[in-house]
Amino acid sequence: MSNQEDFLNIENNVVHLNRMFDISTIANQAGNVDDLLKKLSDYIVKLINNENISFYILDGQIFKSVVTMQNMRADECFESEQDNEAFLSAINEGKIVDTRNEHGDVLFGSFWEKNGLEKLKTRYLRAFFSNGVPVCFCFIGLSDTFKELSAEQREILNVAFDYVEPIIGKYLNDLKREHEINELQKSLYNISILYNISQAVNFIDDLKRLLQVILSKAIDTLDAEKGSLMLYDYSQNSLQVRVVYGLQDKKVEEGINNGIIQCSKIKAGEGVAGMVFLERKPIITNLGSSDPRFIVKDILTNTHSLLCVPLIAKGEAIGVINITNKKHGKLFNQKDLEFMTSLANQAAIAIDNAKLYELATKDGLTKLYIYRHFYTLLENEIRRCARYKRDMSLLMLDIDNFKNVNDTYGHLIGDQILRELARVISETVRKIDIPARYGGEEFVVILPETTKEDAVIIAERLRKNISKITVAANEVTTISPTTSIGVAQYPYDGIDPKTLINSADTALYHSKHNGKNIVSTFSKDGCTLIERTEVI
Repeated sequence: MSNQEDFLNIENNVVHLNRMFDISTIANQAGNVDDLLKKLSDYIVKLINNENISFYILDGQIFKSVVTMQNMRADECFESEQDNEAFLSAINEGKIVDTRNEHGDVLFGSFWEKNGLEKLKTRYLRAFFSNGVPVCFCFIGLSDTFKELSAEQREILNVAFDYVEPIIGKYLNDLKREHEINELQKSLYNISILYNISQAVNFIDDLKRLLQVILSKAIDTLDAEKGSLMLYDYSQNSLQVRVVYGLQDKKVEEGINNGIIQCSKIKAGEGVAGMVFLERKPIITNLGSSDPRFIVKDILTNTHSLLCVPLIAKGEAIGVINITNKKHGKLFNQKDLEFMTSLANQAAIAIDNAKLYELATKDGLTKLYIYRHFYTLLENEIRRCARYKRDMSLLMLDIDNFKNVNDTYGHLIGDQILRELARVISETVRKIDIPARYGGEEFVVILPETTKEDAVIIAERLRKNISKITVAANEVTTISPTTSIGVAQYPYDGIDPKTLINSADTALYHSKHNGKNIVSTFSKDGCTLIERTEVI
């Protein structure tokens, strides 16, 4: 070998090493696969003076576009499964593939047409493999400045592509593993949410609170805007909104949840919710009001996407859960549906049990505890106070002149007054307090951790709030009921339920016999009237 040949070999090696150094620099400086392909694209543009370079990478079952020439964008993705055998055979060689024959005719025509890639005007392509599967494509297209590769350019690109191929595969494998880990973590999170919900609902016997917990957890977990839970009313033959969550107007939300604002009723088979209830099958609709099944009703307007699942207990549909508008413009998917179906299965059993518990323990008219359950709760509270040396007071309330209301205006008006009074009691007392309907027009409230002095404050607040109730008896007459209230405290006024109730009742009748619409406290030395005050 002559000195001239040695010199040329050395020179070629230096050129090759410089090219490899350039490619390794690109690979080392890239932060992720998108960055790598962008830098590789810039390298190719400079090498062949052509900006029509596109890269597509595998994402699940599709190849998505990550680099395309501006104003030359083709479809953003195409399916990974291809049936063009000539195309598959050509890319499997692992080299740059010509897409035109010696006559300039386009090869693999069905591939370009099927995947909407004609706009790329591809002249060459290269597939990148990982574990024998194509995971990335580079398309080199025709342009005003480029017609074909020279032999040297083809060699340089093949070397560069061979160098980055395993790096692309590693990046994508890492992304796949990261995605799998994220999905696993999400699944574990959803399972923990379901477990926490199941634990929580097992200890909630108040139906309204149970419904609120179920709905709020579902909306928060799915990262949605709002939702509603509807239960079927057999007497009305319709679905009725029982609780809502996530409304912008919190006063409206509170009004609906407290039964003050009534939403439109939906018949079985009507709209998405009615169809889900009737057919007992969940529905995802991401068409909003464009979906012909969708009905715009009351507060559930501006619906862009909806996930509706049935609540089924003991083989019977008892209601539906509506989750509305996933945040950040996202759409509900199959995983969301699977989570909600699991949640609904647990929720339906808890709701059905809570409804049975409510029927057994609450008054149908006022929705307060009935006397029998109140007495059990009072026994439990007295045992707790005796064991831990705690305070507890008892209020007894009686509507003044209630018999005259029934006799004059009828029992329907009387029932309306009872419902309103029960609502005001529930809204006025604390969460730890236990209101109940004692019987007829009499009510009681157990006040845990409360001295007689503090009980008087609560009693006076109740008296004032109840006196603000107005019920239309007819077109010209409104009724504002008043109450007489008696207060007794454990253990000073009784150490057992019967004695404590009798003491509060004695104080109540002391109020009745001294002008009514007033609070009295019990004492063994005689009951004491409490001076009326302004609202506390």
